[in-house]
Amino acid sequence: MFRRTFVLSVLSLTLAACSQTPTAPSNPEEVTQVTSDRAPNIIFLIGDGTGFEFISAYRYAHSTLGQEPIETPFDDMLVGAATTYPDDDTWVTDSAASATALATGVKSYNGAIGVDADQHPQQTLMEKAREHGWLTGAVSTSQVTHATPASFFTHHPSRRMYNEIADSFASTKFGADNELWSFDVLLGGGMSYFKRDDKNWLPELQADGMTIVNDYQTLESTQQLPVLGLFAPVALPYAIDDQPRLAQLTENALRLLSAQQAQTQQPFALIIEGSKIDWCGHANDIACAVHEVADFAAALQVAKDFQAEHPNTLIVVTADHSTGGLTLGQGGEYAWYSERVMAIENSLEVLVGGLLERSRDQWRDYLEPRLNLPLSETQWQQFLGLEMSGSEDRRDHEKRIQQALVKLISELTRTGWTTSGHTAVDVPIMASGPYAEQLRGYKDNTDIAKVLLQIVR
Repeated sequence: MFRRTFVLSVLSLTLAACSQTPTAPSNPEEVTQVTSDRAPNIIFLIGDGTGFEFISAYRYAHSTLGQEPIETPFDDMLVGAATTYPDDDTWVTDSAASATALATGVKSYNGAIGVDADQHPQQTLMEKAREHGWLTGAVSTSQVTHATPASFFTHHPSRRMYNEIADSFASTKFGADNELWSFDVLLGGGMSYFKRDDKNWLPELQADGMTIVNDYQTLESTQQLPVLGLFAPVALPYAIDDQPRLAQLTENALRLLSAQQAQTQQPFALIIEGSKIDWCGHANDIACAVHEVADFAAALQVAKDFQAEHPNTLIVVTADHSTGGLTLGQGGEYAWYSERVMAIENSLEVLVGGLLERSRDQWRDYLEPRLNLPLSETQWQQFLGLEMSGSEDRRDHEKRIQQALVKLISELTRTGWTTSGHTAVDVPIMASGPYAEQLRGYKDNTDIAKVLLQIVR
């Protein structure tokens, strides 16, 4: 029912960049030669909500105006772009449908977790890897039961079934003797779904040989697989508000998997999700977004460093969709004030929460050193006079304050947003290592999965 629309100007720019990628073999025959002896490790990084524009924002926010922009871990990896539409009555996907496409090579409806449009389970990359004796893992800055990690390991008709998804992680087994969980390493948030009033999986999992960790120091010293690391009740804090964690979790996941690989010679498949880039996009929070992309870039650098030591490793980077309709420049002014973006010290979530805990006459003293923006007296008075009457609902007050802050920050940084939801724009495909050549060009998101599924043997 769908047809692919080729936008020639975008495609030509993408292919021009692709031609500069040095890491992919020059032809398919070379790919076969490189990978014929042993299947490569797969490190699949997914920036949730991370369209091209978020990478641009990250690049410029960390550069100095008037000088050459910084080099980033993404720069030498671009090989193409991908469409993201679901098998639904819309061009705009959600994370579940897109993750299902990236995991299985099959389109599905928005909200689907590892099932097709008729809710039939589809084999995922991680399931096929497990069946062929591979090590498997996932790292996420959201809860591990969220749409992206869930779609690679479980099958459910709705992404909202967080408890049931946790149950699947905790009970699904593989192997001739049903002795292997679906994962060797699973790191992120989501403790509240594994330890809840109606079911606490943790004692049962520990008794069955799984290592459970809930603090980063313990993770650093952990040696025994399988490992379930749950570091927050739901999602991890935003990078702008706390120490960035994705690179640290990635480093430990690779340490644990490679140590096991050294003993067994098994390849591994690892999913790494920069989950909360999307959450910042939904909030129209530009400062939050550039810090989350920086954390994602740091995780990619960890993967590239690993690949340098283990050349038989394929790294793939893409996004499930883009979020927020971000633009750098708005209101007709030819400017984007990246230094102002980087001066902001907290996410809107933290700032709004802080304001709600304070009386109106304390707002300016609280905000001024955290925003570090050149608000005029008129702008301050307009914000401090924000109309809050008409509702006693805290969520309504949060929404009004956040909308006012987004308006202020957007005007002062010249950041544009078109939506609080997702968009249907194409997303980047980046790849290096064995098989990277097969991802070159303009693809659909299902094509990425099909390449990866063919590698597993």
